[in-house]
Amino acid sequence: MLSICLRHSSPHLSCTSALALTLSTSTRHSALSTSTRHSSSQGIVIPPRIERGPTDLLEALASTVGKDHTAPHYRYHDDPWLIPYKNISKRDFTLSKEAGKKAAQYILNKHPDLFDQNRIVAEPPITAFQPRAAYNRDNVTLELLDNLVTSCQVQDSIEVFNLLNEKGKDIPAEVKQSLLELVAFYNENEAEEEGMESRGMLKEQESWKVGGFVDQMYSEGGVATESERVAMLVGLGRHSGGQRVWQMYQECKANNDKVPEEGFNAAISRIGTKEGVDKIMGSVKEVLSDMKEAGVSPTVNTLISALGVLAFTAQSREYEGCCRHSLDLIAEFRLLGVEMSLGVYKVLLDIFADKKANSKSPILSDILKQLDGKDIFLAQNPQDVWFMPRAMQVCNQQNNAKLAWRVDEFLNTGHNSRLMSDFQVLNVYYQNFLTVVLQNDEFQTAMELYNKITPHSFSPMFSYYQILMNHLHANGALQHLGKVWDDIVISNYAAANKENQYVLTHQVMQILKANDPAMSDFTGLSDVWVDIARKVFNHLEEGKSNKALYLRFNTLAPDICDLVVAVALREGNYELGAKVVEFCREEKTVMTKSLSEGVLGDFINASVALGEKDKAVGAVEYSVDVGSSQAVQVGLVVAGTDMRADQRDYLNKLFTSHTGWVNI
Repeated sequence: MLSICLRHSSPHLSCTSALALTLSTSTRHSALSTSTRHSSSQGIVIPPRIERGPTDLLEALASTVGKDHTAPHYRYHDDPWLIPYKNISKRDFTLSKEAGKKAAQYILNKHPDLFDQNRIVAEPPITAFQPRAAYNRDNVTLELLDNLVTSCQVQDSIEVFNLLNEKGKDIPAEVKQSLLELVAFYNENEAEEEGMESRGMLKEQESWKVGGFVDQMYSEGGVATESERVAMLVGLGRHSGGQRVWQMYQECKANNDKVPEEGFNAAISRIGTKEGVDKIMGSVKEVLSDMKEAGVSPTVNTLISALGVLAFTAQSREYEGCCRHSLDLIAEFRLLGVEMSLGVYKVLLDIFADKKANSKSPILSDILKQLDGKDIFLAQNPQDVWFMPRAMQVCNQQNNAKLAWRVDEFLNTGHNSRLMSDFQVLNVYYQNFLTVVLQNDEFQTAMELYNKITPHSFSPMFSYYQILMNHLHANGALQHLGKVWDDIVISNYAAANKENQYVLTHQVMQILKANDPAMSDFTGLSDVWVDIARKVFNHLEEGKSNKALYLRFNTLAPDICDLVVAVALREGNYELGAKVVEFCREEKTVMTKSLSEGVLGDFINASVALGEKDKAVGAVEYSVDVGSSQAVQVGLVVAGTDMRADQRDYLNKLFTSHTGWVNI
């Protein structure tokens, strides 16, 4: 049977070959059967179980694809018509989306009876999706308070605690301590949910709530316990408690309290910086000595706190001393076996690369040598996520495009790009990256980078587009102007104010005027030029009554109109030119200037050549009204054509008071 199948699939196979192949196959089958029986007699061996995380499969799938820069962020996929193309719109979109979720949760909590019949049933029930319970004096218990504190529900814990106090319940000291630690840690705010899309879009740092629930609870019990003092110290340190942090630390120290590492770090970060760097380092060493006596090992967060004090001091004075002491601290912590995080390198950049002095320190190059090829995406400190944008800022400050590409290479190593989940971090990084490459690398490379990340990954600002326009003109790269202009329009002119919007459109029109498509190697530019000119004029016309910048205060409007008419006539679009001239006639009493005599003369000549006598007469009237010195000259040009009687009479009327005019 096997030989028949082989003959059917291979018609040119001989019978002898088929028989040999049949015997060979039978032999292998027998050997396989024997091997199977032998394996079965020994039993089935189950390999050791490999521990898998809940997201391992997703990470394996994600590793097979990269970021699609041509697609918008996943948070904007709900409605293609609402995809934002400017930074402020991206921010508003995300915040509106989260506000909608919070509004829905609010309605569910206030009116749970409205959702009894249409609520999705989950087994087991998900607590976060359930309506918030309405607490009163009758349904609150100590067990409820303990559960709320354990589940980190800050506002509910405060409400239940107050109700229990009103009832006169005796709350155990352990529960009070846990509540104090929870509320102080979050500064009386709800715990932030994991994966919030709006991270970096709002000001997150909130000052300590003076006189709030924590302060009242801390002061009610008379003499504070050790645990209460430590909880206050950590809470004040997390939420900008100012000099109260240092005072609380001194109080803990005086009472020989067991201060955790977070408390020591908070104390270091609040060391006064008004005195010299030597005294500052003396205070830092004092706290480090206290840590040693308490048996608390310093971590990378301790190092970042100490370097942060030096970074603040280095911006104003004693730069050299701060640099020297920072390197000493790094060496000491290396001896202690502390692994450096990206936050350490970020604060080092703050110390060595002074923004005001345009420092050319080579420290970033040395740091990248240490980081080359490493996958360090797990943040240990909030400063870690700011290393990438700060490093790119230094590259831009030093005009070093090669160094910028090295930073970007490190960003795309392993999973390091996960550190760029913050909206503000992403904007700072790409703004500096685009700028340094545009100004210091080959123009073609800069355009490839621009086309890659604009507009979905990042929307450039007004200042960048100004520089880009200059480079487009200088490099004769006119083929890119259409794409750049479209990006400017969809980003609402780089989200600039009205005055800067007209600066951009004026700059674009200057480029169009200076570059004749007929002299270019590229085809189709004439249509692009006319389309851009039309949109520039429409933008001006639509914004003439805008309160942000009325037409009467727009000093660039006459020049923009001048350039639009010149480009339209050169490219053979008389209708656009006529529309602009008519606009100038209607707004001549409002606009700060009139059309130039050269452009006005070209338009009148074109009108005469095309037989548009009425438009030519209207242009002559405009030249007389604005007091042009060439009014009589252009009037004679029109008068030399075959005109109707009413047109001749009107011209004679216009020039009645002009001595150089002879009635026609």
